[in-house]
Amino acid sequence: MKIAIVGPQNTGKSTFLADLLKVYPGYTTPTETYRDLVIRKGLHINQETGEESQRAIRDFLFDQAKENTSADVFFDRSVIDNYVYTALAVERGTASAALRDETYTMMLDSFGSLDRLFFIPTAVSVVLHNDLLRDIDTGFIDVTNRMFIATLLDVVRKSPIAVDVISGKREERVALAQRIIGHS
Repeated sequence: MKIAIVGPQNTGKSTFLADLLKVYPGYTTPTETYRDLVIRKGLHINQETGEESQRAIRDFLFDQAKENTSADVFFDRSVIDNYVYTALAVERGTASAALRDETYTMMLDSFGSLDRLFFIPTAVSVVLHNDLLRDIDTGFIDVTNRMFIATLLDVVRKSPIAVDVISGKREERVALAQRIIGHS
């Protein structure tokens, strides 16, 4: 099964992915993440993002899902994440509506390479980490979370992709994923 873990920054997606890989050793995950791309190319993200950064991240995530041939894989983010941040950049005037619309189409297309999305919404129980790759502005995180929810509601009407909300403490998140995926 190909599953993308999606949601706003600072919600524990990467930690959840690491926990899942311990429970499901037969699953893989791409060796390079979008964070590696951001560092390698010096891209601006979150509230400082713009057209160039969003296009580079989108293309990376799209290609990663399309080119991965593993039967069982977890992805740390997907094009839906990129769409949300691009839409927010359009609202701030740092990206074009044309890029947003192009990304929307690519997002729907990318779902053909995935079996489901695990959406991790914001939670007060997650400690915010200021590592220069994640935004710790709670107002921005809240706006991002609302945009994710609106986008996911739209997506489930237009795409056959399965979407599961994963919340709770670490062990609760893993237990919920096990109920969905099946036990190892």
